[in-house]
Amino acid sequence: MKALLVAALIALVPAAALARPGLDAAIGPEGVTITDGDRPVLFYRTKAADPSEPGRLNYVHPLYAPDGMLLTEDRPADHLHQRGVFWSWHQIHLGGDLVADGWFMQGVSFFVKQTNFAGEGGGAGVLTLHVQWIVNSGPEVLFVADEVTKVRILPLKAGARRLEFDTTITPLIDDLSIGGSDDAKGYGGFSIRLRAPDRLAFSSGGKPVKPAVTPVLAGNSMGFSWPGQPGLSKWGIGLSCKVNGKPVTQWILRRELSMQNCVWPGRAPMALPKGKPLRLETTVVIVPARGK
Repeated sequence: MKALLVAALIALVPAAALARPGLDAAIGPEGVTITDGDRPVLFYRTKAADPSEPGRLNYVHPLYAPDGMLLTEDRPADHLHQRGVFWSWHQIHLGGDLVADGWFMQGVSFFVKQTNFAGEGGGAGVLTLHVQWIVNSGPEVLFVADEVTKVRILPLKAGARRLEFDTTITPLIDDLSIGGSDDAKGYGGFSIRLRAPDRLAFSSGGKPVKPAVTPVLAGNSMGFSWPGQPGLSKWGIGLSCKVNGKPVTQWILRRELSMQNCVWPGRAPMALPKGKPLRLETTVVIVPARGK
């Protein structure tokens, strides 16, 4: 009788009141959902939704603003391969041979070995994923690299959300190299497909930045905003990237239906010696727009 009474009382409590306060994670069969109280923060995909695209995992989408506004797009009609917040390269070489295209998810897939979420002092939370890169374009399957990505999600501060991506890629074999698109654009590395990209404004160091077809040289960080775009105009995005501790200052910027990218290493492939870690550090800040 007592149990029935408790159940009845719980049923009368609003769902928001039952939400666990602070940052929390729900690890499911297809990925990890991070929430802050009753609001979603992000979903990190750990299993491909479509078996025909085995490489479409190991990325974040959706990414939400603190008020629940959706900020990213996945599989947009104009560029089906673009996927929320992701890091990939067109050129994956073994020796002198181009064996896979991580951008288009051709010849490469990923295996998520381990997923973990832990709270930190001060209310932050860290999502850790151990992922293996698998090249499957040849007669045998090759495990070519280990990747460990830690996403540190900080609690809201003055209405803003800060996320710190720390990715270490350690080659497992000799003669592995990665590179961006094999053209003058050279795009590759940490990328984000934002909603309404054709309405974006760009700034760096407090000054407007004009997008271009080829990489734009700017500051260590880039700001994105949606002036005059209903709902989205309330928010701005800050993005900064480092590779092995060195800031990335080249940017692919698109005021059209496409993604935004911290360009590294560019068109020329970069050799990744066996056993030597490559570290990518990226900060994404979601801030209330000024005057909103």
